[in-house]
Amino acid sequence: MKKNLFLIGAAALLLSGCTGQENPEEAAVQDYTEEKAADGEVRSLTDDSTENTENQDKVPGKHKIYAQEVEHAQPVSDPSGYEELEHTKKHFIPNDYEVRVANDNSGNRVLLFMDGDQPAYKTVLIKNKGLLKIISTDEGLIGETKI
Repeated sequence: MKKNLFLIGAAALLLSGCTGQENPEEAAVQDYTEEKAADGEVRSLTDDSTENTENQDKVPGKHKIYAQEVEHAQPVSDPSGYEELEHTKKHFIPNDYEVRVANDNSGNRVLLFMDGDQPAYKTVLIKNKGLLKIISTDEGLIGETKI
């Protein structure tokens, strides 16, 4: 009986020591949160600073139009049903471009605004958050708004 108690105790100590971290004091922990600004914009924040995330939107290549999106995009015969078009008018005239749908599912919708064979603008609507991003081929992210 004493042997069983000793084995159970030794096993408990052995298992409690296995945390998966070599040194828990050196483990880097980043706590990401979401904040809604007064203008309705949603930003991710880290413990370091808000400047870090503001600069992330300006990272080259983060917001761009991919060739694969252009290849799979389908032309839209009547674009008037898309709520994004009202918000794009602040940045460009959507009627000047051919509208194509690159992706439309329950989570998001991606519209491409084509100037001939080349995309000029792209909108990404994240449906569950009501967040719309407007991306230019030349400038990257040019608008982000809550709709």
